[in-house]
Amino acid sequence: MDDVHGRSPVRPAAPVPPTRNLRLLSALRALRANPITLFPRQAYVEPVLALGRGRRSILLVNDPCTIGHVLVDNAGNYVKSRLQQDVLAPGLGEGLLTAEGARWQATRRITAPLFSPRAVATLLEDMRSCALAMRDRWLARPQPGETVDLAAEFQRLTYEVVSRTLFSGALDADRAGVHAEMAVYFDSIGRLDLSGVLGLPGWWPRPAHHRAAPAIRSLRQQIKAAVSARLGDEEHEREDLLERLSRAADPATGQMLSAGQVVDNVLTFLAAGHETTANALSWIAYLLSLDPAAEAAVVDEIAACAPMGIADARALDRLSFTRAVINEALRLYPPAPFIGREAIEDDRICGREIRPGAQILIAPWVVHRHRAHWSEPDMFRPQRFLDDCGDRRRPFLPFGLGPRICIGQRFAMQEMLIVLSAILPAFRFEPVDPDRVFPLARVTLSPAGGLPVRLVPR
Repeated sequence: MDDVHGRSPVRPAAPVPPTRNLRLLSALRALRANPITLFPRQAYVEPVLALGRGRRSILLVNDPCTIGHVLVDNAGNYVKSRLQQDVLAPGLGEGLLTAEGARWQATRRITAPLFSPRAVATLLEDMRSCALAMRDRWLARPQPGETVDLAAEFQRLTYEVVSRTLFSGALDADRAGVHAEMAVYFDSIGRLDLSGVLGLPGWWPRPAHHRAAPAIRSLRQQIKAAVSARLGDEEHEREDLLERLSRAADPATGQMLSAGQVVDNVLTFLAAGHETTANALSWIAYLLSLDPAAEAAVVDEIAACAPMGIADARALDRLSFTRAVINEALRLYPPAPFIGREAIEDDRICGREIRPGAQILIAPWVVHRHRAHWSEPDMFRPQRFLDDCGDRRRPFLPFGLGPRICIGQRFAMQEMLIVLSAILPAFRFEPVDPDRVFPLARVTLSPAGGLPVRLVPR
C-alpha cells in the first residue's frame, strides 16, 4: 500500500518477536534488558495469551472488548498491578499515577480543572515561547549541521514547559540537578526488579530501589522547599498546578491534600509530564527522518495553516496531517508501553475465569501492532489516522483508557503540535546512525542510547 505522494511506507526499528514463549531464564533476561523483546509472535495475533505458567503467569489481553471491560466497564475490579506499584510507588508515593480508591478520586477532582480544554489553551503562549527559545538556541550554534542528542534536547524542553506552565518556574532553582536525578530515577526503577516478578516478599532487598533512593530523596527535598515557598507567599496567588495542589480542596468532600500528598503529586506531574512527551517527540523526529515525503507534507501544512506559528488553539485544529503523524508515532512507539492491572474479585473475560490477584497486562506496544487490528501494523503510515481510513477505529491507547486515562493528554498533544510547528520549518534531522536507533522499554519507551542527529537548517 502506498503512503504520502505514492511512496511505499517505511518500516521503523522494532525487535523481531521470538517464535514462541521464552523459557524462564530467557524470559527473565528479556524482562530485565528490554521487556518489549519478550512478546512472541502469537502475542500479535491472539486475542488473549498467557505469558508464563502457574500462579505467576500474566494474562496478556489484546481483544478490544476485553480491554474495554478491564479499563472501563469493570474498572473498579482492576487496580494497578503490584508489579507496577513496586516500580513507581517508591518515588511517586501516592500521587495521581499510583493512588487508588478515594485518594485517587480526590486528587483527580482537584487537578482536573487545570487540564480542561479551555485551561490548556491558556498555556499555548508559554509552550510556544519555550519551543521558540530552543529553536533560536539551535540557530545560534556556530556550526550548521552540528550533532546533538535530540532526545536530551527534548527532555530539556519538556521540563521547561512543565516547570513554566504547571509550576510557574518554582522548580527551576537547580534544573540541571533535577534533570540528572530524574534520569537516575527512571533508569534505576525502569530496570525491572526480578524480585517483584518472582513474587518475593516486600522485605527482600531490591537493588533498583537502593540505587534510586538518593535521587528520590533529593527530588522530594527540592519539591518540599518549593511547596513551602509557595505556601509562604500570600501576596502572589497563581492559578497553576502547584497552587491548586497546595491550597485547593476536593469539591466533593472539602478536604485538602496533605503535605505529603502534595509532594507526591508534584513529583508525579513533573516526571510523567516531561518524560513521556520528550520521548514521543524523539520518535516523531526519527520517523520523519525516515520518510522525507511525510516530513515535507508536515512542513507544507504548517506553512499553509500556521505561517506565523501557532497563534491560538484554532490553528491546532487545522494541522490534521501533523496530528496524524503524531498519532502514528504514538501508535508505533507508545510512551507508556504497558498497562498492568490486578483483579480484586472473581470475573470472567474471554471465556477465562479470573480470580482475585490475577495479573492482567494490556500492552499498547502489542495492541498497536496487532495483526487483527491494524493494516501493515509495523509500517509508518500516518494516513491511517485521517478521516477516510478505517484504521482510525482501531484500539488506540497511547494515553490509556477509562477513568484513569491520562489527565494530561490534551496538554501533551498541544505541546507536541506547538513544538513541531516551531522547529520543523527551521530544521530537518539526520540521524547519525539510523541503523542503531532502537526502542528501549523502561517505565517509558525511549530510543536506546539517545537520538544523535545532525541539525540541518532548511
